Amino acid sequence: MININDLKDRGEKLIKYVREKAQEIKNDVLNNEKIKDALERARKLKSDILKNKEVKDVLDKGMKLAKEYKEKIVTAVLKNDQIKGPLDKVFKYARDNKQKLRIIGVVIVTIFVIMHVRGCVERNRKAKVQPRLVQTAIARKKTVPIYVDSFGTLSSPENVDIKAQVTGKIIEVNFVQGKEVAKGDLLFTIDPAPYQADLDKAEAALKKDMVQLKLKSDTLERNMSLIEKDLISQQEYETYQTEVAALAAQVELDKADIESAKINLNYCYIKSPIDGLTGKRRVDIGNIVPANTGPVLVNVKEIDELYLDFTLPERDLAEVRKAMEDNILDAQVSVPGDGKKTYSGKLEFIDNKVDDDTGTFALRATITNDDRALWPGQFVTIRLILGTEKDAVLVPYDAAQVGKQGYYVFVVKGHKADLRDVTAGSRQGDDIVIEKGVKAGERVVTVGQLGLNQGMPVFDTTSKVHQAELKSFADKKAKKITR
Repeated sequence: MININDLKDRGEKLIKYVREKAQEIKNDVLNNEKIKDALERARKLKSDILKNKEVKDVLDKGMKLAKEYKEKIVTAVLKNDQIKGPLDKVFKYARDNKQKLRIIGVVIVTIFVIMHVRGCVERNRKAKVQPRLVQTAIARKKTVPIYVDSFGTLSSPENVDIKAQVTGKIIEVNFVQGKEVAKGDLLFTIDPAPYQADLDKAEAALKKDMVQLKLKSDTLERNMSLIEKDLISQQEYETYQTEVAALAAQVELDKADIESAKINLNYCYIKSPIDGLTGKRRVDIGNIVPANTGPVLVNVKEIDELYLDFTLPERDLAEVRKAMEDNILDAQVSVPGDGKKTYSGKLEFIDNKVDDDTGTFALRATITNDDRALWPGQFVTIRLILGTEKDAVLVPYDAAQVGKQGYYVFVVKGHKADLRDVTAGSRQGDDIVIEKGVKAGERVVTVGQLGLNQGMPVFDTTSKVHQAELKSFADKKAKKITR
């Protein structure tokens, strides 16, 4: 069963809502400058017409005549029995069913208002859409590189930590930290006095043993004739031979001690093993440094050429390996924040395994660094060139928009915007490769995509033809406004 009060409340709420929406539409219409101007002109025209005496007289006569005929028509209708009978029944029904008729009236008025509002909306939809101003660029063909991008850290191919090989006190520092040194340049001097003394001692021991060896050799030679005549025993002769052999061995040992002393003495003078750049000095004059296990005195790195270790996803492995079979792959390195400057290099090798944890494989490139702009340990991006693609279609990167289905662009055809779903390829600087969806020579929108839809009229401000048409259109509008 229908609840009359609930239906009434709903009808009143609907009427209130429709009135509010109608008032909003009215306000929007009245706030439109063009409509305001037209209404003002209409008011002025009405005022001018009503001020005309002849027109006023005709209107007064028309209104008077309408009133007279209205009264006559109403009287005639009410005296007619065929009309009066049904009207009495209607009024009687209305008196008996006031509540129902009120609700029906509310519903009828609501339906009328809704239809009226809908008609206004439909008229607005059918209103002519004004052309949108856009900027375009022409899609073009060009040979572009095929590449993969990654990042990594630079390192030195020769990286040497300098340590002391003998124990002693640092008495001299013979370089300036942070400066370049050549192979063989003296870096540190450890006090050589103890090692010079060891060398002198070893040389003296050699001289002594050589004298002893000569004496024993002469004794052995004199006793050779005596053993032949059985003037000495065999045992005594063998003793002379043993003494000579022992002294000969001692002489060789002394010579080895001398060489060892010379090596240790030479270690007192620590020299650079490579051409490179020195780092921070870690010890000062007067520090005692132990042999081999002591601290790093300084680090020297080669920087004329650098290694770049980086990784790529496993999915790129086959493509990279195939490209390496044909030639040595070029590498372009850039430093984040260093503008568009790039540095050249070559791919050295691919590691012999894929990392199970990360799903990547390691690569190493060698980067030339003649101007010393790059630095070991620096984070860089790398573009590995795998080949080239001929006649690739390029459009400005700003033309490619991203939607739910992927990339799309607007192509200007005549004066209409044509929405195209495209397949985008690699980015090439400020451009992007379009593999499918746009042909070379077509104009794509680069500025003005916001709010643009399929089929909307556009004016291309970068086209001379459209510029001339736009100027003509503006001139016509200006003339209409000044009238």
